[in-house]
Amino acid sequence: MKNILKISTVAATFLFASCTDKMPEEEIAQIGITPCRTQAPFVKKMGFNPSITAYSTTEKKQKGLVLLQIPKNPADTLGKIIWQDSSWKQFGFMGSITTDEPGNIYTAPIPMVNTLEVPTTEMNKIYKVDCNTAKMNLFCKLPKPDLTVEIVPFGVLGVYYDCHGKKLYAASVSGSTRDEEKGVIYVIDINTAKVVDLLKGYDAAGVFVGGTTGEKRLYFGSTRKPDIYSVELKKDGTFKNNKIKKELTLDQLGPRGNDKARRIRYDNAGNLIIHGVEFNYSLAAQSNKPETGYQFNYNEQEKKWDFVKLLN
Repeated sequence: MKNILKISTVAATFLFASCTDKMPEEEIAQIGITPCRTQAPFVKKMGFNPSITAYSTTEKKQKGLVLLQIPKNPADTLGKIIWQDSSWKQFGFMGSITTDEPGNIYTAPIPMVNTLEVPTTEMNKIYKVDCNTAKMNLFCKLPKPDLTVEIVPFGVLGVYYDCHGKKLYAASVSGSTRDEEKGVIYVIDINTAKVVDLLKGYDAAGVFVGGTTGEKRLYFGSTRKPDIYSVELKKDGTFKNNKIKKELTLDQLGPRGNDKARRIRYDNAGNLIIHGVEFNYSLAAQSNKPETGYQFNYNEQEKKWDFVKLLN
């Protein structure tokens, strides 16, 4: 009787997990498209117009994160306002940026010219800017690299928050060498700052969660090839399996023909928008590298992404 009860309990648990992971097609299709984020309350409190402000980590001569108020007329360069809280520069230069529903900001350190300011062992971290106080503090520490081998001088290269699963994704190349790909994509619970899942063996930069293909998938751009891959996710944002699919390539596209995906997003129509840059693990100033936009449309009939055009 005990064995029967035990088997029944396991079966019920499996059935419950299967049911809770099911999603209607309409729900999946809106992942990555439906607006879910708001501007941080501190932006308006500081006297800025939330509708024309943005965050940047690539302003020349500006260390860390900055807030930009961009004039409605792009030609009005004198109308551009740059603001920075003192805590936004204390951890060095920053790279990828993402925000959550209430407006908290997440970013990670990246070297610009050398690793003197932020050692390689200190790069594999994520910092959070509180949406109310505007103060930046450490959010999450990821594993430190093995320093007994000659590793690449980078840590977290991409961060993305998925409103649907309430998870933060961080793509790290910490511990990789020139010849060995040891990167990890971490899935982090936004409330506890704890890693709840991970995908090993992939050096990636741009990361994004979308569902226009009929499945909830994490898209990530390789830092070693001009290719974009994806892996299916469960409803809660953890990995459904480790079956990696090559979605598309930037090879022979754009002015350089070998760009790596720095940022991946949907536009309002569900097209995949990729911002690509030259990347080869060198310490040349990352903010000075030209960026090219690429638009891809999903071909329902052939189940693949078709290149449409360059965006700049």
